[in-house]
Amino acid sequence: MKLFDSLHMASTSMSAAQLGTQVAGQNLANADVPGYVREIMVTETGTTRKLGNGAIVTTGVNVAGVVQVLDKYLEERLRNATSDAVGAATQQKYYTELEALLSELTQSDLSTALDDFFNSIDEILNHPENESYRQMSVGEGERLVQTINGIAQSIIEMQFSVNTSITKAAEEINRLTQEIDELNKNIALLESGRGPSTQAIGLRDQRLRALGELSTYINIKTYEDDATGAVSIYCGSDALLVAGTRSEVYVNARDTTVNGVVKLDLYVKPSGAKLDVRSGSVYGMYQGRDVILGEYAQKLDDFTYNFVKEFNAVYSSGQGLTGYTDVASLAVIPDSLRPLSESGLPFEIVNGGFVIQTYSAGNTTPVPHTIWVNVEPSPTIDPYSLNPQPVGTGTTLQDIVDQINAIEGLAASVTNHGELRIRTDNTNMTFAFADDSSGVLSALGINTFFTGSTAATMGINGTVLSDPTKFAVSLDGVGHDVNNGVQLAAMVTTPNPNLGNRTIPEVYRGIVSETMLAAATVKSTAVTNSLYLQTLQAQRDAISGVNVDEETIQMMVWQRMYQANAKLVSLIDEMLRTLVNL
Repeated sequence: MKLFDSLHMASTSMSAAQLGTQVAGQNLANADVPGYVREIMVTETGTTRKLGNGAIVTTGVNVAGVVQVLDKYLEERLRNATSDAVGAATQQKYYTELEALLSELTQSDLSTALDDFFNSIDEILNHPENESYRQMSVGEGERLVQTINGIAQSIIEMQFSVNTSITKAAEEINRLTQEIDELNKNIALLESGRGPSTQAIGLRDQRLRALGELSTYINIKTYEDDATGAVSIYCGSDALLVAGTRSEVYVNARDTTVNGVVKLDLYVKPSGAKLDVRSGSVYGMYQGRDVILGEYAQKLDDFTYNFVKEFNAVYSSGQGLTGYTDVASLAVIPDSLRPLSESGLPFEIVNGGFVIQTYSAGNTTPVPHTIWVNVEPSPTIDPYSLNPQPVGTGTTLQDIVDQINAIEGLAASVTNHGELRIRTDNTNMTFAFADDSSGVLSALGINTFFTGSTAATMGINGTVLSDPTKFAVSLDGVGHDVNNGVQLAAMVTTPNPNLGNRTIPEVYRGIVSETMLAAATVKSTAVTNSLYLQTLQAQRDAISGVNVDEETIQMMVWQRMYQANAKLVSLIDEMLRTLVNL
């Protein structure tokens, strides 16, 4: 009986050695597979038996199972670090794209376009009678506008691209949670009711890879059920997978960015709450679209607004080489009887007025006519009062029309589209504009150089585009001097109190400097997060990674164990033969 016990012990040992060799071979085969978790065979001492002589012996070795060598807390930290690193890298990517778009310190950047435009005005001052220099200045203005428009349009396109990426990310998140849900079910089916040393290793490897991939999109927190082996997944406070119940994410637009691009964000079914994303590529996309691109777009719009406003405020009080015979406002006023201050004009107007200079044929001396503008806010109307106060009496578009019509030789009207049109009654008369202290000319878009009030809508007034002689560098009459041009050219070096006592180029350089500083900060964060991720990855590799030399040695140990037990079996076989032959 003792020989048969020994034979059984040798048999179980050989089986264990075979399985151990298989596990070591599995590790060696997957040594270079990313995310593979090293496996080990768990063994335990066999049951004990009491022999007839009172001695107690064991029945050899039993294989309890094959498990992964895994630090679950380290895996959780690794996934969190992955989300942080990917989120920062995604933000850095958008800063890199924005920097490439701005092309600062090159000949095609906005700073150069600004300098070239103001330099062209300087050239007009040196050649005031030469129309070609005014044409050149108009051309440089067009290039400046195209540069600003191009940046604005490119940012919008980049933001739309981010929305597309967010939509694709939602599809991937749903695919991964569905895959993990299926793996949970299969793992629970294989492991349920068995000992803790029994694991569905291949399925767990697949789930671990899926969780790692999911962490590149969003921040996740996982909890494993010890009884079933299934994991639950949370994104912040939102449950994506709990106890076999999976919640899908979807994209929805509930807001707009500062420059009008629709914001597609991730929401969770069925609650409809916005997904609590705090890191990962989706968070990086949010930051890229709304902060990196969105805030720069807002700053560019603010710069454009102030630039157009300040430039046109000076320009609109000047005169060109030739006067007007017919001109219409660019702004549209739907209600000509409503006070101008309440008509939604793009730029503010104040109490003051402007001058219309009229010129008769052969007479270069202008006749000035002042058009007054009064800005009064409408008083609050109490609907319950028996005698409600009347609406304020601020100047309306019709008031301006009436004042202009009182000037001999001029006719003003409001077009069917709501534009103010001014024209002469005869071909022997022209007119020009001067001394606008109210800002109404700039607000209405009359005698202005730039149009629009945002980076995307900025343009050049069609009147000066078609007739560069209208470029207004004179201040005291048509073709009289270059004093207005001197003021325009000086804007590049003269601090403006409306711009925080900075020049126009300084304002833009400030925007660029803020952007580059923020980009450097994000880059530093991305490098730090990447190094931390590498550190955790090294720790994981030390615990869960495969060391080829160690596995080779372990395989040799199992082989020697198998060979030794095989010899034991041979020896027992010889002993049994001897006993049988006695």
